[in-house]
Amino acid sequence: MDTNPNELDPEIAELLGISLEEEAQSKIDTDENGKPISRKELKEIDLDRIFNNGSSAYSKIIAEAGEYGSRLNDLLIKYSKATEKDEKSMYRERIIPAYWNMLTSLIDNFFDNLSDEKQALFRYGLLKASYIDDNQKQILKYINQNEKIEDLYFVDEWLLMVGNGIIKQSAVDETIRMKKKSPSFAREKLERKLGSKEAELTSLRQKIEHHEMIEKSLQSSVAIILKHERLPEYGNIIAPYTQEQKKALIQLQDIIKTLIKSDREIETTFRQIKHLEEEIKDLKKKAGEVVEELNTKTVKEEFSTVRQMIKMTVGRQGNHFPFLIKAYMPKNKMDVGSKQNVSNIFKEIESIDPGIFIRRYKKDEHRIVPHILIVPSFGDYGICWEPFERTNRATSKGRIAIPMFPRDLKFAVAYALGDLRWQIAKEKALHHWMEEGLTGNYYDYFQKNKLKGDLKEAFIQDYILWIKFESQGLQKLHKEVREIFWRYIPFPQDIKEMLKNRGYYYAELYRKDQNRALSRGY
Repeated sequence: MDTNPNELDPEIAELLGISLEEEAQSKIDTDENGKPISRKELKEIDLDRIFNNGSSAYSKIIAEAGEYGSRLNDLLIKYSKATEKDEKSMYRERIIPAYWNMLTSLIDNFFDNLSDEKQALFRYGLLKASYIDDNQKQILKYINQNEKIEDLYFVDEWLLMVGNGIIKQSAVDETIRMKKKSPSFAREKLERKLGSKEAELTSLRQKIEHHEMIEKSLQSSVAIILKHERLPEYGNIIAPYTQEQKKALIQLQDIIKTLIKSDREIETTFRQIKHLEEEIKDLKKKAGEVVEELNTKTVKEEFSTVRQMIKMTVGRQGNHFPFLIKAYMPKNKMDVGSKQNVSNIFKEIESIDPGIFIRRYKKDEHRIVPHILIVPSFGDYGICWEPFERTNRATSKGRIAIPMFPRDLKFAVAYALGDLRWQIAKEKALHHWMEEGLTGNYYDYFQKNKLKGDLKEAFIQDYILWIKFESQGLQKLHKEVREIFWRYIPFPQDIKEMLKNRGYYYAELYRKDQNRALSRGY
């Protein structure tokens, strides 16, 4: 059966809770040519000015959006005047796609004519300041603090990064647009080679960082050896080496051997990168240049993907209302997805699950934190959109979306990291995912106990219990799941030491740990 590659698959639409009619409504001029993006950075949003200007900020947005703004405004007026419950419900459903249509229509001029109002609309869903109360305005100002935390982005920041090519477009077939002069197989081969080069460069940077640490150690040892004591009774001549200097001399030999080995590994990686560059150059000559279009069309396509991320954070039965209103926004600043709040929870969970961001490539371990997009939604679930880029599975960053206004921020972040854990383990095992490793063992447990429902959802819920309760010694998991997680999602040693005294099950798992370590079978 032939399908249009630009249309959303009906089964996927149903899974995401998207009606096809709504999705069709939201496609605005997707085939038009985009405009170049000249902006490289964003200014700080002046929320006080928006709050003090009353309804004029809303009026400016509605006017700039033209017919799409007028459509949304008409629906909001009818919604506010409706008295019957069914009538209100009907207008509420119509408001949602009308709002997204309006935002999509603003993309083309978003970076050229960047106003505080538009930036706050895309970042926070702030359509009208009067829709939230004074306390909530202060919370919004708290989120708006000029925090620059690595790997965390708001939607407006994300779109600018994608528009400038700093972050690649999210991997969805419907949204990838390539200007190609070559057959698809040649383009895919070139993308794989570019991904391999990126992986080797990541490995090279880690090797050089390690090499520089060894050089500092060499420098310290040499400094100790060259710092001589003096003998004034013999004309201030230097004394023989002290015990510390003799020890440094012996260490020097080991350091030099390590440096030579390290340099050899760096040279090998350099040669591999040079070889890949030659292959890439040759592929471009034979197949023609492949260039990703970077303009407002690219940004509009990415925004369409971001909208799907937002829907997934809400879920099929969740609150899909798209902009800020008082009834749904949290009342406490610690409950919202500010960059600092999200970063703190990520660090807290990583301290319990230290392997969450660790990936191995060519025997080296790399800590690779995914891109984290904070989206303006009332959703309850963080999601892993992709565990890594398709062209570089080894060292590329994945993508995680976190709702800005969930009922429980810690739950939302833990849910996203459980999703990340599952997807990476599954991709790592490839077609053996039901037979080996974390996913294989969990699948076996799920089947053996004849459990019903979605396998990944069950895993994520168990992961949250592992992080929240089991790390404290509170037994909430099935015995088999505890054993699987202890092996494949291990706690750090200090937590294991604490848990071994919290009951028979933990003590037994700790003992098995020791036996595996002795037999080197772990």
